Amino acid sequence: MLLTGFGLGCLLPLFVITLRDFRHLLVGRVFLLVTLTSAAFLIDPLIPREWRWITSDLQTALPGLFWLLCQLIFAPRPRLKSVWGAMALYSFIAPALARPFVVPGESPAVAVFFGWRLGQFFEYVVVLHGLSFVVRYWRNDLVETRRKARLAFLLIIGSAVGVATVSLNFGIYHEYIRGIITGLAAFAALICLVTARSGIMELVDHDQPAKTRFDVEVQRPPVEAPDGPSVQQSQDAGALGRLMASGFYRTEKLTLRKLSEATEIPEYRLRKVINQTLGYRNFNDYINQLRVADAAERLQSEPETPVLNISLDVGYRTLSSFNRAFRDIMSTTPTEFRQQLEGTDKS
Repeated sequence: MLLTGFGLGCLLPLFVITLRDFRHLLVGRVFLLVTLTSAAFLIDPLIPREWRWITSDLQTALPGLFWLLCQLIFAPRPRLKSVWGAMALYSFIAPALARPFVVPGESPAVAVFFGWRLGQFFEYVVVLHGLSFVVRYWRNDLVETRRKARLAFLLIIGSAVGVATVSLNFGIYHEYIRGIITGLAAFAALICLVTARSGIMELVDHDQPAKTRFDVEVQRPPVEAPDGPSVQQSQDAGALGRLMASGFYRTEKLTLRKLSEATEIPEYRLRKVINQTLGYRNFNDYINQLRVADAAERLQSEPETPVLNISLDVGYRTLSSFNRAFRDIMSTTPTEFRQQLEGTDKS
């Protein structure tokens, strides 16, 4: 009871702060659901048996909600309608529908497999896939404090969800483990949220369409701070601009580390230049803007060059990744963009 009370005591302020400050964001609303399902996991043993199906169904949603949280916080362009999204949905819906009718050890093996075992397998898959977004994309956030806070925040939640999922599915826990897992994770998450509240869930609004920037130049005009950029920052911006003007952004698999090595500027200073001087919040967005602007100019000036050739020339490994980046920025596909230019020329 003491551990349960401690866990609920941490979850309550976490819920209140999120509700007050982040309810207008989709990621904030998802995190509210995470806190509610965590509370269901915590109090499940205390609920009367005839009502326990409610908390059981709610806690089953934790892996899927964690995957969704990782998508919204770290994925450059969240793809919720995907095979991973279907797995996350199945891991929650199938057990909820099977609970009244399928009993392991009594029901047919096929019913147990599709009602329980497959959903449990999908739980592991979506948790690992969510964590893969943390590993792959957390460095792309150019704001140092927010990037570190997000990483700690999701690793805390991810570890707790992973341990809870494994312990529940294999039955290798005592009831007090619920209080320890939930209490410690909620307490650590609460500290992260309070100490980095202004940045931890400050996201690009994925619901807003990307701005069209056909007129983007290789070096964007500086977005100066009130006191102006420092001498060091101006020098770094100049070195970065010269390198990009030479076409370095066309380098395949370009990362911030490669850019740091080419400019001989530490990564933390490059992040500051790209974010504070050039006005970008994400490294991939910065590179995509340069590549798409280059591609758009070539689509206009080289009407006979295949789109695939242009996409490879500006640094994309596949046509699909080029089309996706081009559409995000120009709100149209490269082929449609070229056709619009041809129609304008004819008229």
